[in-house]
Amino acid sequence: MRKSLLAMAALMGVATLPAHAWRVNIDQETFADIGFSTIVRGISEGKRSESPTEKNRLNFYVPLFNITASGHVNKLVYFSMNAEGGSTKANLEENTIRVRDAFIGLKFADEFRVQAGVMRAPFSRTALTSAYAQLFPYTPPYGALAISPTHVGGGLSPRDHGIVVWGNVADGMLKYYLGVTDGETIGSSTDDKLAYTIRLQFTPTMLGYKPETGYTVSDTYLGRQNVLSIGVGYRVVGRSGNNVRDTKMWTVDVLYEQKFGDIVPNLQVGYINQKDAKYGTPARYDGEATQIYAQAQLLFDQMMGFGKPALAIRLEQNQNKIPAASANQDEPKVTRLGVWTHYYIKGQAAKVSLGVDSVSLNSEARNRNCVSTHKCRNFTDITLQFQTQF
Repeated sequence: MRKSLLAMAALMGVATLPAHAWRVNIDQETFADIGFSTIVRGISEGKRSESPTEKNRLNFYVPLFNITASGHVNKLVYFSMNAEGGSTKANLEENTIRVRDAFIGLKFADEFRVQAGVMRAPFSRTALTSAYAQLFPYTPPYGALAISPTHVGGGLSPRDHGIVVWGNVADGMLKYYLGVTDGETIGSSTDDKLAYTIRLQFTPTMLGYKPETGYTVSDTYLGRQNVLSIGVGYRVVGRSGNNVRDTKMWTVDVLYEQKFGDIVPNLQVGYINQKDAKYGTPARYDGEATQIYAQAQLLFDQMMGFGKPALAIRLEQNQNKIPAASANQDEPKVTRLGVWTHYYIKGQAAKVSLGVDSVSLNSEARNRNCVSTHKCRNFTDITLQFQTQF
């Protein structure tokens, strides 16, 4: 069963399948694996603004649950569906389930596959990583920033509707993605331009590192394979209108993870740049956003009690450049320092995490309005999270 799931991961492009799944077999070629995943979170949120009515908040909720089905009809045709929901709103009756991924794929060869539907836009490593496979699954909302540098454009970010051609060359030494998608134009009667994405990922397999051959990737492989992956991506989101420029994004990222006895160090660094970005009401298209980050994890790959402990740290800086004519400040900057401990009871299938995220804003960011007419402020969030996958 385990081997069949790993084979499905390679075929379907699933980065981390649960340790178990419910398999429905029709015949030797036709089957589907049904999965269920849930995150439960408790969070103490620090004060976001200088408003006298602003308070610390303590909330418990389910930010994410997923029902997935992935399989293939025969050796050529495969499919995947991911329905997602969560209880993040105060009025539970307003919470909905939505389809986040739904695509059909054709695997002509390891080097050439075609997927059509709604799926993760293959731009950055961040966009290709599931929340269940992240070292830092919670990101504090940065109200002081007008533009999110990690937003890839297109409805349910980081997803997009369209077609992606991808494959692994030389047994995974080089992985490529070529995407033609709707960008932010789906359902629009005034904008018919598309988004174009290319991503290349290199692994020095000649040095003994294992390639990430699936469509998606993971922040950590928990010592199961040594990884050194170098990725670059470029994306253009077309826009229509007078004096409106296409949004252009580029990124570079590196992941290194290697097992040394019982110790598994992990390091990831990345940079994302977005120019001529959309922001504001009414919308403008002349902003710029950047993000630079470095994160690391140290895993002790032996059972202590009923799980394996790990310590992770992340430092990131997000910055906007907005023309002074459209804002009082032109370069708000937000810096985040996160420290998390993870306790892997059964890998990503059963995990408990405790994290502290400290967010600092420069003077331009603090002078922005976070609540009504009140300025933003530095804050610290504390998160306790439980995760299961089946």
